[in-house]
Formats: sequence, C-alpha cells, structure tokens
Amino acid sequence: MSSVEHAVKLVKSAIEALDGELSSSPDPKLVNVPKVQKEAFRQKLQKIYDTLSSDSLPEKSQRNLGLSRAVADSWPFDSKLAEEIVKAEKAFIEAK
Repeated sequence: MSSVEHAVKLVKSAIEALDGELSSSPDPKLVNVPKVQKEAFRQKLQKIYDTLSSDSLPEKSQRNLGLSRAVADSWPFDSKLAEEIVKAEKAFIEAK
C-alpha cells in the first residue's frame, strides 16, 4: 500500500468516525468539545480526502492544517476519535 493510499484510508476512517460523533453516537468523553469545532474538523478532513484523491499533493510545508495541534490543546488524551484525527493528518503530511 502506498503512503497516499494509507493516508486515504486513515482520513476516510476519521471522517466516518466524526460523522458518527456528529450524528448518532457521540462519545461522552467529547461532550466539552464544541460541535462547531467537530464540524470544522470534518470539513478539513474532507478537503484532505479530496486533495489525496486528486493526485496533486501540495508541498509538505503546506499540508499542516493544525488539526493535531487543536486536538492536543483541547481534546481528551484518551479519545479514540482524537487519535484517529491526529493519525490521519500525520499520514497526509507524510504522503509522497
């Protein structure tokens, strides 16, 4: 599996998890994370997914969207969704 395919897989998983969080099965650990932030993360992950699918990756210096930093600053450390978001952004940044 290429690094782009791996990133696509992780981003898709994070989007699906966020969709679940926003619609039907919210995680009690994330009750203090504003819905608007979760929705913004969903939009940024969709942008990442679209970029990965287009086969035209921007320079690595332009790929950091700040999701990991926001998660580290305000999300619970033991959140599975937070971990998925961080992994997805990291995979996008490192994709070749």
